[in-house]
Amino acid sequence: MHKRLIINADDFGLCRAQNYGIVEAFEHGVVSSTTAMVTSPAIEHGAWLATRFPALPIGLHFVLSWGKPLSPLPCLVNAQGELDKDIWQKSEGSLLVESEIIQELHQQFDHFVTLFGRAPSHIDSHHHVHMLPTIYPLVETFSRQQGIPLRIDRDEVRRHGLTVTDALSCERFDSRFYGEQLTREWLLQLLDDADEQGASSLEIMCHPAFIDLDVQRSSYNLPRLTELAILTDPALPALIAERGYRLCSYRDWSPQ
Repeated sequence: MHKRLIINADDFGLCRAQNYGIVEAFEHGVVSSTTAMVTSPAIEHGAWLATRFPALPIGLHFVLSWGKPLSPLPCLVNAQGELDKDIWQKSEGSLLVESEIIQELHQQFDHFVTLFGRAPSHIDSHHHVHMLPTIYPLVETFSRQQGIPLRIDRDEVRRHGLTVTDALSCERFDSRFYGEQLTREWLLQLLDDADEQGASSLEIMCHPAFIDLDVQRSSYNLPRLTELAILTDPALPALIAERGYRLCSYRDWSPQ
């Protein structure tokens, strides 16, 4: 029996170079899914690309730590009306307002449906903010109500003592395909690690992209191009199959 492997490209919609990189890694590589930042400047370009690659599974990359929200979010925005990484301090200080977070989640979900003409394949979040103990129950409840799978980092669940009531997720999520020293061998090691732990399903996060001025301004820039080169390595599909994994997406969990 094959183990299920999702290689999900985060940040669809961030910029054109990111969008094109994700599509390239899907069409000519091993990326099997992506998640869209509907608050991003290039999200309309992403929606346009999606019409040309209808087989690409697209989920919602819930954003609470970057850019501007779609709804009034006084508990999170700074003086410039923008979201930032202060969300961790505000969460620890019990300064988040649940009703505002829920409203923004609904707004981003509805905007996704408007842009792509369908519900997302699943939900995750930018900078993994949905795994914050103050936010996770809200997103988990929403995903369960919608019948949509949710990325769950079970290590974070155990660390924070969170309650998981939704089984629509992979057994293991790995965020370690990220950084300056990425190789094909490291990606394969993540599969071997999951196998040693007995996981029958694995999700790996990635950020493949070409380079444009927007990517250059990101603190994580050139490694995105390295990711793209690795994920489009023609030898990789066979190496993944040899380990007993079958590439898939959260559509395999979804009732859609």
